[in-house]
Amino acid sequence: MLTQCKGYLLDEQKGDFVNDRGEKISYHKARFYDLDSRKIFKVSVPTDADALPEEQVHCELSFDVIAGEKFTKLAYRGYNFL
Repeated sequence: MLTQCKGYLLDEQKGDFVNDRGEKISYHKARFYDLDSRKIFKVSVPTDADALPEEQVHCELSFDVIAGEKFTKLAYRGYNFL
């Protein structure tokens, strides 16, 4: 499922670490501000996603909704300038 909103990128975090089993885990996350609901939300950024917009640039953002039994997660997909 796909969802969209108008907003902008606040910041991003990425890195990697080794877990208890010796596996290398990489992560890439970002925080966005939704202009319509005036809320901050976090998303994961898949390796095959489009590049993130520059910080504080207003865009129309697209996300994949990953719904499970207990939790729902957003994965960044791309953006278009307003």
